[in-house]
Order: sequence, then C-alpha cells, then structure tokens
Amino acid sequence: MHDPEAIHPIPALLQWLIWPVALVGSVAATLLAPRWGLDQVAISGGLSALLILLLVLLERIWPADPAWKMTWRSFFRDIQFFVVNGATIAATNTLFALVGGVAAEGHSGPLTDWPIWISVPLGILAVDFVQYWEHRISHESGGPLGRLMWRSHAAHHLPEQVYVLMHPASHPIYTFLVRGTATILPLYLLGLTPEAVILVNLIAGVQGIVSHSNLDLRAGWFNYIFVGPELHRYHHSADLKEAGNYAVVLSLLDLLFGTFVYKPGHLPKRIGVAEPGEYPRSVEVWKIMLLPFLPWVGRPPQ
Repeated sequence: MHDPEAIHPIPALLQWLIWPVALVGSVAATLLAPRWGLDQVAISGGLSALLILLLVLLERIWPADPAWKMTWRSFFRDIQFFVVNGATIAATNTLFALVGGVAAEGHSGPLTDWPIWISVPLGILAVDFVQYWEHRISHESGGPLGRLMWRSHAAHHLPEQVYVLMHPASHPIYTFLVRGTATILPLYLLGLTPEAVILVNLIAGVQGIVSHSNLDLRAGWFNYIFVGPELHRYHHSADLKEAGNYAVVLSLLDLLFGTFVYKPGHLPKRIGVAEPGEYPRSVEVWKIMLLPFLPWVGRPPQ
C-alpha cells in the first residue's frame, strides 16, 4: 500500500473546500436560476462541465498519484466510451420519456406535493439505494444475472487509473440499467417534480465527477455521509478485500450494509480488476463491448 507521504500534496484550502463548494454552489445556483431567468437544466449542465474542466486542470498539477494521470491513449479510450454512453443515455432518456409521456398523464406520487428540501433528499436516498444493490450484485453475485451485470460493469474497472475523465467508462447495458431502472424509474414512481428531478441528477452527477478525481481531496466526517475520492478510489482497488464502497452518493448505505472502507491518507496499491489477464485491456473498447455476450473475448489463448 502507498505510504501517506507518497500522495501528491494539494494546497490545504483546495483540499478541503473544492468538494463542498462544488456541491453546495451547484445546488444553490440551480435553485436560483429561475430568478435570473435562466434554464435550470442548462445551468446544472454548464456547472458540471466547468467542474470537470477545473478538476482535469488540477489533476495535471496536483495528482494524488502521478501513476493515475490521464495519458493520450487513455484519453482516446475515454472519448470512445463518452460517445457510446452519451448515445445510450440519450436513447434511454428518449425511451423513458416516450413511455412516461403516456404514463405520466395526471400522474402523481407520494412525494409530488412535498417541499423540495424533503423530496430531493428522499429521491437521492431512493435512487442510491437501488444503485447500491445493482452495483453490489454486479460485483458479488455469482448467479446468471450477477455474471451478466459484472461483465457489463467490468468496463468501468478495467482502467488502471482513477481520474475524472475515466468516469464514463462503462458498457451501454450497465448504463441503461443505472440510468433507466435505478434513476428514472424510482424518481417517476415517487412522483418528484421536474425541479426535484434536476437537483437529484445534479447532486448525483457532482458526486460522480468529484469521487473519480485523482486529487487528494479530504472530507473528514463528511465521508460518513457522502461518497468522495477518499472512499471511491478504494472501490476501484484490485484487492477485492478492500474494494467495497458500492454507494454512488450516500456512504451511509455502505455503513448500514457493512461495505464501508475508509483509509484516510492512503491509496490502493493497485487499481483495476483482480485478474486482468481474464479481460480485454481497457483500451480495447470494441472487445469490451462484446464481454456481456462473449465473455471469453480478450482472454489470452490457453
């Protein structure tokens, strides 16, 4: 395991403020957007893009582990995943919108009339609860469904670095599951208002961006509520004994279900899958796309 002193330092002010400022600032700006005559979706999307650019820049200057820095080869891989999964998300949104357009006629749910300061936290809890179990099943289940989910999720664990732009590395099947059944469906059933849905997606998005950053961002007790880099980098550990932290937003779920891993000031010894020889390399995107259907693709000949 890396020694704490091996982590590349970042100025203390940035180390402790980037994450909470990004989270609170994005939520506040999105809530205030209508008062300024601005579209909430555009504001939340623009702020997320700015956050990505900022973190990419800071990763180049103060990477937590220089070995995890983005390379041109990994960048080209990430672009391919971005295109594939961007199209998948768009198709998923369109499909659920078409179905929901009929189903939502006069639809309301248990949280429709609740104030936003209650409906948004409950929406996050519901979404993350479903994501937690989808995520855990894909890693731990040995059944046919679990194996299929793992082979479609493995794309996210094949990279041997953790940094902001590798976040989109995923298979379209898993992207559809997470976006459709773990995000859109729970929010629809709960009857969240459009504004609440925007905020739930914004908070989950900011969490995903920040938690994948190759920066030594500290959060102290905040780690016992929300998932951040100190927790999520261990989810990417190649050592299965420490590769817990299945929640995407709320680490409270990992605490509740016994999968919480927190080692302040340390880094995993190795990032990736436990048996890399059993899978295609992370840059072999077309082979990774075949994994759920042809699981032997990419394995060396016996």
